[in-house]
Amino acid sequence: MPAAEASRVDSPQLQALGEFIRAAGLVRRIGVNLNQAVARLNATGQHSGDLLPYAAESLRRVHLLDQAADELRRQLRQ
Repeated sequence: MPAAEASRVDSPQLQALGEFIRAAGLVRRIGVNLNQAVARLNATGQHSGDLLPYAAESLRRVHLLDQAADELRRQLRQ
């Protein structure tokens, strides 16, 4: 592998992109947990008081993660 390719593969931006991919997987797990909580709500008609704030915060964090990933993608394409 030429040196230019090796340095690109090892770049901090690509390492960060890998972390974003890992974080996206964790966010998907949050979605599964929220779906389970909503299923319990639908089944019982009762929810804990933190369900809605937890869902809102999860969505906010997903949005921030998406924004950061988009910025990183732009940097990698330059």
